[in-house]
Order: sequence, then structure tokens, then C-alpha cells
Amino acid sequence: MTDTSVYQATAAPHEAYTNRYRYYVLALLTLGYVFNFVDRQVMTILIEPIKMEFGASDTQMGLLSGLAFALFYATLGIPVARLADRWSRRNVLAISMTTWSAVTALCATATGFWHLLLLRIGVGIGEAGGTPPSQSLLADYFPPEKRAFAQGILATAPNIGILVGLFGGALIAEAYGWRSVFLVFGIPGILLAILIQLTIKEPLKVTASASEEGAGLFSTLGNIFRLPSFAHIMVGVGFTGIAGYGLGVWSPSFLVRVHNMSLVDAGLYLGLIGVFGGGLGTISSGLLVDRLARRDKRWQLWLPAIGIFLALPTQLAFLLWPAEHRLVMGDVDVPFALVFMALSAVFASFWIAPSYAAVQNLVPQYWRTQASALMLLAINLLGMGLGPLLVGMLSDLLSQFGDSSVRYGLSIGVSLSLVGGIAYLRGSTLYARAVENKG
Repeated sequence: MTDTSVYQATAAPHEAYTNRYRYYVLALLTLGYVFNFVDRQVMTILIEPIKMEFGASDTQMGLLSGLAFALFYATLGIPVARLADRWSRRNVLAISMTTWSAVTALCATATGFWHLLLLRIGVGIGEAGGTPPSQSLLADYFPPEKRAFAQGILATAPNIGILVGLFGGALIAEAYGWRSVFLVFGIPGILLAILIQLTIKEPLKVTASASEEGAGLFSTLGNIFRLPSFAHIMVGVGFTGIAGYGLGVWSPSFLVRVHNMSLVDAGLYLGLIGVFGGGLGTISSGLLVDRLARRDKRWQLWLPAIGIFLALPTQLAFLLWPAEHRLVMGDVDVPFALVFMALSAVFASFWIAPSYAAVQNLVPQYWRTQASALMLLAINLLGMGLGPLLVGMLSDLLSQFGDSSVRYGLSIGVSLSLVGGIAYLRGSTLYARAVENKG
């Protein structure tokens, strides 16, 4: 005889937890994602001093800050996610956090470009088990009508990480050298991993059918990819990621080279813009799409597209605005272009929470971590991997423009977000039908 009470508890695992505990878990996972992003993005603020010490080119620094990390991070994320779906998402997260934090600290020992490249690959391997388990856990801790909001809170972590990494990293690098940055940002993650292991509970899981349980990795990934609108979401996040990561990684260098800002000032202002502008866009889009999607499921993908189309003009204004135009308020004297960067940060974050929640809504529970990893494969392999490398290569190719070469390389890079916006629009109706049929 089937124990229906057990099945129902497993099918709706969020019912087993109090609001207080689920928000505790959300806070802990968000803090873990902050460390994840700080350790991942710390290279952004250190491009100039590392380039100078190791005598590297822009293409090499684009490789170091992007593809070297993202290739292993993105591809290993899928088998690690499969392990998390079949074993324990909490355990995989804790082990991964310990690994990436320890290797980040070891980056302080790098003796040259290739040594640092290998260590950054190690960080990418460790972080492969970070984000997908967190997203999947939140989908079990929160009911569907609050899922985009929870994913939006989690997705604010990169914005906090940008401030901590850019401004904090710049201060530490200026005072103690770039190697100290890796030590300061690497060690605390190990302590947080222990706390996650000891205090977060693994929710009960829906049991897959015998055929689904026995399916191989590639068969499972094929089934996920064939879900209506999933491919559109992959293209959407991938090309939006190319634009976003390219801009994020090279913006400090752009401000230093074109607008003559100091590394500390560039880190401070970009960090503040990321926290307040990006955080506002991420949380508000999660709240907004939860409300709008109740009326029409297509809003889940319409909202990211709208954000992309609003962000691109302001991103181009940030990059192409004349360097001599300044914003002076008392002792503050900064490039006027930062006003456009602040505006773009809000809209450029609209895709994050709705996309993460869309994938969790689309797939069965026993595929959630793998589906999240597959989506992150597109974000990180195209975005983090190709975005910074593409801008670095374009900057080298346009070297005849001097310091402005990075400006034009970035302008080409951010324009690729249009492909992502079109993909979201084309997938919106398919997504709505699939979710309604699933329900």
C-alpha cells in the first residue's frame, strides 16, 4: 500500500519548514553565493597589477579572467549536479565551497601567468558544485508563488560580491599587494562551508520513475533540453551573459585607461552601482514576475527581454560618452558616464531571477539541479568564458585606437545581448504552455 502522506510531503517539501528556517537557509545560501562570486570575480579588479607583474597581454588576461575558469566550472557543473540530484545537494555544496575557497587562497602563491592559470582552473573546478545545488534547494524550500523572489534574493549575491571584490579587493591590493587579496577572500569560505554542512537540512526528494532513474547522463540532459522553451532560455542567458560578463570584467580597466580613474575609485563606484542598481533590478524583477506571471505565464520570459532592450542603450552610452564630461558634486569628481552605468545596472539584472525560476518551474524536481547546471553551462561557458576573452581579443585587434581600444571592444560585446532578448521573446509562448500543462 502506498504511503500517500509521505509522497505528499515529498512532492511539496517546502511545507515541512517554517518561514523562519527557510529564510535562514536563504540567507546562508546567499552568503555562500557571495563568497562564490567574490572568489570568481576577484580577477576583475586585479587585471592591471597582475598584467604588469607577469607581462601579459589583454588576450591572456581575458583568458585568465574568463575561459580558463569558466571552461571547467561550466562543464564539470553538469556531472556534479547529477551527483547532487542523486545524493545530497547540501553535501555537494559544502565540499565544493571548501575546495574553491582553499584554492583561491593558494592563488596568492602564483609564481607566473601559467601557474596562476592552473590555480584559477582549480577554483573553477571547485565552484562547479556551488550555484546549481543552491538554486535547487531553494526551489524545495519555497512554494512556486514565492520561488522567483527567493531566486532573486539569491541572485543579489553577485552584486554584493562585486562591491566586496572590486572595492575591497582594490583596497587590499593597494595596501598589501594583489596576492593578499586571494588570502583574505579565500579563507572565510571554508568556515562558511562547515556551517552549511552542520545546519542546512536536505529536503525530501520526489522519487523518479525506474526508467528516469536508470537513464544515463546524456539521455537525461537530452530530455531536459527538449523541454519546450528550454533551448530558448539557454540562448537567452548565454548571449546576455556574453554581454554582462564582458562588461563586468573589463569595466574597471575601461575606467582606468579611458577615464583615468584610480583602481580603488573604479572598484568603489562600480561596486556601489552593482549592489544598489543590480540589487534593485534583481529583487524587483523577482517580485514583479511572481505577480505578472500569475496572470500570464509569458511574463516569465517577457520581463528579461524588456530588461535587455532597456539596458543596451544605457550600456552603450556608458562606454561611448566623452571622457571629458565630468560629474562634479563637492569633493566628488567622477566621469559622467557612470550615470548611464548606474541606470543600465537596474535593467541589465532583470533576466536573472525570472530565468532561474523559469527553469525550476519547467523541470521535474529530480532534474532541477542538472537543469540549473545546464543553464549555467550556457551562462558561464558563453558569458564568463567567451565574454571577457572576446573583449580582450577585440581590444588587442583594435590597438590602433590606443587606450580606447577597450571601449570599442566592449561596445561590440554588449551589443550581443540583443540575440538573448530575441530568444526570450521567441520562447515565451512555449514556456507558458509547458508550465500550464505541467500544472
